[in-house]
Amino acid sequence: MIRVWYNKSLSFVYAAINLIKKQDVKQEFYLVASHTQAQARALLVADEAHIEPTGLVARAYVDWCLDFCSQHQINVFVVGKEAQSIAQYQHEFEQIGVRLLLVANAATLALLDNKDLFAQQLPSSVAQLPDTLSVTSYEEFEQAYQTLRTSHPCLAIKPAVSIFGLGFRKIDEQHDCLQHILKGDEYVVGLEELRQGMRQQSRFNSLLVMEFLTGDEWSVDCVANNGTLWAAIQRRKFMASKGVPSQYIDNNHEIAQMCQQLTAHFSLSGQFNIQFRAGNNGIRLLEINARPSGGMAMACLAGVNLPYIALKGLVSGYDSLPRIQAKTGFYVGEVSVALELPIHDK
Repeated sequence: MIRVWYNKSLSFVYAAINLIKKQDVKQEFYLVASHTQAQARALLVADEAHIEPTGLVARAYVDWCLDFCSQHQINVFVVGKEAQSIAQYQHEFEQIGVRLLLVANAATLALLDNKDLFAQQLPSSVAQLPDTLSVTSYEEFEQAYQTLRTSHPCLAIKPAVSIFGLGFRKIDEQHDCLQHILKGDEYVVGLEELRQGMRQQSRFNSLLVMEFLTGDEWSVDCVANNGTLWAAIQRRKFMASKGVPSQYIDNNHEIAQMCQQLTAHFSLSGQFNIQFRAGNNGIRLLEINARPSGGMAMACLAGVNLPYIALKGLVSGYDSLPRIQAKTGFYVGEVSVALELPIHDK
């Protein structure tokens, strides 16, 4: 039996473990999970659960992972936390017989994590990004805003480094902060409040000023092997019709082509997620997330068990896997499942 370890990561691990167990009828894989929180959902479904120490980062965390792999006889390490650091020392894991399931090498992971550098280095022939300028001061913001505003009726701003879309805001030129609070707007900032905040700091961390895309969004859940795309399930989120509560498994040719080109250009492997959105000038790439998405389980309803394929492909080779034609053209949704958590003494 192959011992597979998922270290601390995001909520998708719970779904990944369940999906692997569903298809692993021969019980080839023994799934180990760890987290700093005892109530993490992944620990409830893993074959073996462990608590990680808190406060470890960079090389200290890598050393702890190496010790964990040795102590628990891990064969495959599906890397979550500190992926960049662990990727730098991949050879040390290989020396003790541990194979890493990583999306890319350390340099590429760092590039994908920084949207500013990513935008500077992505060839336009691979995929088109929204019109974007990077700023680190109020003066730079004003110049960027005026430049982009001549071409686009509405702009947005977001941090160069973030996850889950944290920090993204549509810039509103007409309404103030109180009006947005009263309306319940979560992802909107008034232009004057934004300017006022920037004036109070001489410099700040890199922010991206960009055209605001108003069309539908696609979240594409992918599996690949060394730059060859194996599966890409498109979940379309309709922005214009708020009456549609679900997502649609789509088959957009332009998005499929961009996913192939991005995967090959960055030599991606394992599971990752690519996001796109339509604007006035066509479909634009938003970002590549070097991890599965929170909606991965919905994508798997297309008939492709993404986490199982990624794991089985690494262990047995992708040539051993049958090609599965994903189903498209139907709606999917996700509901929460109530769980009774174990009681832990304080």
